[in-house]
Amino acid sequence: MRLSTYIQRTRVLGSLKVDEHTIDSIAEKMDDSSTTFDDILALRSERVSPLLLLGVWRAAKRHGQHQVYLNAVAERRRAERRDPIAWALLKATTARHEVAAVERAEALAPSGRSAEHRRRDAVKAAITLWNSCLAIARKEAKLQISLDTDDTALSAEYADFVDTVFVNDVPAHRWLGIRRGGRLGILRLKFQLPLERLEAQIEARRGSLSAVAAGRDDETLLDALVLTDLIQWLLALKDDEAQFLAMRSAGDTYLNMLSAKPPQNRVFAAINVPTSGPVGLAILLRDGRVVGHDTIPVSDTLVADLEKAIGTHPVEAVILPSDSKRPDVLRQISDGFSALEVIRTSTKAMKVAMLAVVNDVPKATKGAIVLGRRTVCPKDHWLELDPVSLNLAEYQRELDEEALRAFFEEMQALARAGIPPNALKLENSGSKGAKLQARPSLKSLNPLVKNTEDLRPGMQLDGVVTNITQFGAFVNVGLPHEGLVHVSELADHFVSDPNEVVTIGQSVKANVLGIDIARRRISLSMRTNKTVARPQEPRHDPERIDGPPKRRGEPLDDIPGRSRPQNRPSINRGRPAANVSRSQALADLEALFKKK
Repeated sequence: MRLSTYIQRTRVLGSLKVDEHTIDSIAEKMDDSSTTFDDILALRSERVSPLLLLGVWRAAKRHGQHQVYLNAVAERRRAERRDPIAWALLKATTARHEVAAVERAEALAPSGRSAEHRRRDAVKAAITLWNSCLAIARKEAKLQISLDTDDTALSAEYADFVDTVFVNDVPAHRWLGIRRGGRLGILRLKFQLPLERLEAQIEARRGSLSAVAAGRDDETLLDALVLTDLIQWLLALKDDEAQFLAMRSAGDTYLNMLSAKPPQNRVFAAINVPTSGPVGLAILLRDGRVVGHDTIPVSDTLVADLEKAIGTHPVEAVILPSDSKRPDVLRQISDGFSALEVIRTSTKAMKVAMLAVVNDVPKATKGAIVLGRRTVCPKDHWLELDPVSLNLAEYQRELDEEALRAFFEEMQALARAGIPPNALKLENSGSKGAKLQARPSLKSLNPLVKNTEDLRPGMQLDGVVTNITQFGAFVNVGLPHEGLVHVSELADHFVSDPNEVVTIGQSVKANVLGIDIARRRISLSMRTNKTVARPQEPRHDPERIDGPPKRRGEPLDDIPGRSRPQNRPSINRGRPAANVSRSQALADLEALFKKK
């Protein structure tokens, strides 16, 4: 799978819009294992923003890790003497949980039990089933959190987490705290799954799962294909999401520290207020050179003693720590030098930073030198320190240290390239080749439509495309709940890929097909002629995991000599074939709405 295809399927770039050629040209650059993010940032231009390059860089790493994992899965199965899984099936996956779904389906439908192409189709249907159930569970599953300890102190510390909540609604920082409590045996976690909704997915896909079902009832099939791993993956994916958000926040903080603009004063007096003992003084120039230092005992005459130690140095600003365990001393100094500019500086990782001070001076003075240098030369100072040691992330012990370090290294590359933090903000990263599409005001599109009850079938609405999926496009029509245009309703002609017809941010006109007021769901159509006879559409299975038919690359059904007959007889299984595909389509739409 090409990187551009992976990015399109996983939508890891969010609302950033970029053409496939740009992505694949960046991917070619990254094929060289010696390429660093600094090299990638050199590709930035008016068309390619730093935010886009960062997104592609991260996506490429994830894509590469997945390819390595696929090879490891194939090798493991060979070592276990198990039947190999068709590479076309494996390479169409984008995540480990999809690979696990493939292996479960393969175990239920071993080779030789049914026609190979039917078995492959059933495995593909099982993956679509898994993704639909996973999306529903991530949106609707509840988590019951209770105390699991008799320790009074620990119970009091974690009592705030006790609750029953939708998993999807738990903020990242709170989730990390819940997971820590669970890991320490303080909290008990119990999931409540939307079983009826999940069983409906099985019922809708019965026909396409026949080679896997093999006489199993819906409940047994749901257990075998979905429930076996569902809670495990719910936890894993929520962990990944929470960790990513925590690391992104820490990375943003770190980039702001690296990118801080030094003050324009020429001479500074940095004063350190340690936990005990005398305060430390360092006189620094704008370039970070130390031209004087001293230690001053704490007393009622502290400010006068500091002024005497400063002597004839033409100090223009005083640098103080942002906090101290002796706040009265810090206040005494701040008030005493109020006539000068007073700059407060972070005290993070002071002990580590002081180890890098080569000057043979007392500990208190080393602290003053650190405060001074991180103020007048912020980038050089912070780059000298291990960013992980700064403890910038909330619940940092719950995070993957290697992944956190990678985030910090990306921020270091951005700082070295002189890219300011606001260049990574969505509203500032638009360009000709990577245009960001912001959602319009909810009131501006259809001002006469105030709520879902105002909609009627056949009504024409103005809208803006906000998301594109394999099955259609979501459109903002000015209501809190977006409408869905199914792929079959995007145009009068057959559409294999929604991206060929619409783009995110595009203004469109759509007709209302139906409204589910209870569930706030809106079905829309962009077809201009509802009565025109359309040509026979190519056979397209909405449950294909590899998206619409490709013009190049290997087909999933790559079995030599297994091409299907063009005029095979239809088989009546008790209901018209059209009803089967309709139920499957409804299930797909249900899952898609739930993703929103």
